[in-house]
Amino acid sequence: MKIIIFAFVVSISLHLLLFKQYKIEKAAQTNTNKNIDHKKSNVQFVKLKQIAPKPIKKEIKKVEPKKIVEIKKPAIKKPIVKKKVKKQITRTLPKKYIKTKKTVTYQKKRVKKPTPVKQVPKRKTIQEKTLEDFLSQKEPVNNKVLNELQRLYGREYQTFTKVQKAYLEKNLNNFQVITQRVLTRLGYPKLAAKLRLSGKNIVEFMYYPNGNIKNLKITNSSGYAVFDDYSLKLIEIAYKDYPRPKTPTKLKFQVHYRIY
Repeated sequence: MKIIIFAFVVSISLHLLLFKQYKIEKAAQTNTNKNIDHKKSNVQFVKLKQIAPKPIKKEIKKVEPKKIVEIKKPAIKKPIVKKKVKKQITRTLPKKYIKTKKTVTYQKKRVKKPTPVKQVPKRKTIQEKTLEDFLSQKEPVNNKVLNELQRLYGREYQTFTKVQKAYLEKNLNNFQVITQRVLTRLGYPKLAAKLRLSGKNIVEFMYYPNGNIKNLKITNSSGYAVFDDYSLKLIEIAYKDYPRPKTPTKLKFQVHYRIY
């Protein structure tokens, strides 16, 4: 019994000693940790700036292009070589070896003469027939009409064709008669009638086969603007009744104004 109690006391004492030693070690560890934290709080971390390296400028030397100097070679004179001229030796051969020219005779071939072709008379066209018919129907011209036409047209009358001349010689009086008829129908100009004026002028224009007129104008004035303006109005009405030409023809005739 005593032994058990003694062992129990010994075990408790051992446990107490171990417990004290554990506390001492723990207190020592806490002190060391505090000292380490205090040191860490005093330490400051500083970031270092990275300095970029400066670019190194390399000096580039300009290299000038080398001038190429052409070295002219001295002209080499070629030696003049004289050509040897062969002497022409003329030898006279004997008559035996001389060739004679042969005479060639050419006979002319007989050429047959072409047989004469009978010429067929050409048929006249319709236009030529109509012109001939028109010219054949021409009446004998009065000398007064011819003189009047030559006085009106002058040298220009000789440049007209036969058809144009026949048309003018046949119808000159008709132009004047038809114009005077229209004048009596429209009446004498009022202002000229009051002033008892009279006169005559010459009208000129181109007349076409389709009945149109062109370039209407007064070539010789009467001296009064009343008559000249009235004549142009008369022609613009009267030309529709004129006989039409076969070809474009220049018409030229007188218009008379008289008070009775």
